Amino acid sequence: MPGLALKLAPREQVLINGVIVENGPRRTQIVIRSEDAAVLRLREALGESDVIGPASRAYYAAQKALEGEIAKPGGPLDIGIALDALAAQCADQTRQRMVGEARRACIEGNFYRAMRCLKPCVEEEQARTKTI
Repeated sequence: MPGLALKLAPREQVLINGVIVENGPRRTQIVIRSEDAAVLRLREALGESDVIGPASRAYYAAQKALEGEIAKPGGPLDIGIALDALAAQCADQTRQRMVGEARRACIEGNFYRAMRCLKPCVEEEQARTKTI
């Protein structure tokens, strides 16, 4: 049975299905067998200060929803508004498709999949910001 193998550094924290898990004092490896498990290394999570544009805003909103923080409609963590802003900025079909997939995932309540769809957009946004 295949699974996701996570190699964890000492004291590294991961979010697994809404629960923060911290490794002990030594390196270890765990294997997650559930196919639908949502796993996020907290060192890869965005902080509020990392939100620099529409892609990171949408990713951050999905991340907060994954963590269990429900956003108020029209509020700063409203995923729909963030995805609309990102879609308006995306010119190519590849990015438009990613945003569409992220939107469908959010409608289904699969915020982890939405984050995976948005990750390339966030990386591009961060690279653009660093070169300016």
